[in-house]
Amino acid sequence: MNQRDLHDCINDNLEKYFSDLNGESVNGVLKMVSHQCESATIKFVLDKVNHNHSEAARILGINRATLKKKASLYNL
Repeated sequence: MNQRDLHDCINDNLEKYFSDLNGESVNGVLKMVSHQCESATIKFVLDKVNHNHSEAARILGINRATLKKKASLYNL
């Protein structure tokens, strides 16, 4: 998979999200998308490494304390 594939996936989901709004007003989309992408990525990596926080933090490029804080924030 390349970066363009992920970009297309995000675009497709945003198209569906806005289509489903049926013209309703919306705000805070960037924050919503950022939180959903971050939580999904962290959960995916944690699952891949059987919740080994040291390995997950290394893969994600963050320190273990940050990972622990984010995992708690997203109830992972």
